[in-house]
Amino acid sequence: MNSSDFRADARKKLEGKWGKVAVITLAYVALFFVLGFIEGLFKEGSVIQSIWAIAVTVVEVPLAFGLIISLFKVFNSEDVKAFDFFMLGFNNFAKSWKISLCILLKMIVPIILIVVSLFLISFGLVAGSASLLLSSSSSGGLFIFGVIGLILYIVALVWAIMKSYYYSLAYIIAADKPELDAKQAVEESKRLMTGNRGKLCFLHFSFIGWAFLTVLTLGIGYLWLLPYIQFSMFAFYKKLSGNDTVRVETNVENDDPIK
Repeated sequence: MNSSDFRADARKKLEGKWGKVAVITLAYVALFFVLGFIEGLFKEGSVIQSIWAIAVTVVEVPLAFGLIISLFKVFNSEDVKAFDFFMLGFNNFAKSWKISLCILLKMIVPIILIVVSLFLISFGLVAGSASLLLSSSSSGGLFIFGVIGLILYIVALVWAIMKSYYYSLAYIIAADKPELDAKQAVEESKRLMTGNRGKLCFLHFSFIGWAFLTVLTLGIGYLWLLPYIQFSMFAFYKKLSGNDTVRVETNVENDDPIK
């Protein structure tokens, strides 16, 4: 199956459910809008604002996991209410963070390289500019650190993105198989994604046209686009796990503008 097939699977699963997934997504976005609004009420740079920002960051991971679980339940034709993601997320608070930390540990090497490259870029630019102002002969050599840092940054960033695709199904697997612990979900994601990262990457890129179209709606279209993308990933996961419940008939007309 290719990207258009997974999108077709997603649309079949979304038939009669577009309104429900849009309401769930709206509830999720509205909650973070309220949290951000409250943060804006505090004095800029105050201790209370800092504490609130940290608190929002802490709950962001489980709430995002709760949203995935809610949409996955809709995908499986289960009954879900708009704000169910809230309780589903907090019921899996520890597990969601364990998955995130497991992925972080898997990604630690490219992350360190990105940090080092940014340091080299900053050092090369600052030290090189200072030497240039002082008419020092060493300015050229110092700028080399910035060039090396830039090359390292590009390499590390590409490595990080490609490596992250190994673990892109971890939360979906955890939603589908709650009996697995965080480490098992992450390892299962890597197993399924080995040899399939390019397919998921192409699937993500196939939504670029839709993303541009949603800009014309002032972002409102994302209430439908985000579930559409997530449902396509669910279909992708079901196919890899050998449990795909949707079959795309060859005579089904594809109304997706992105082939």
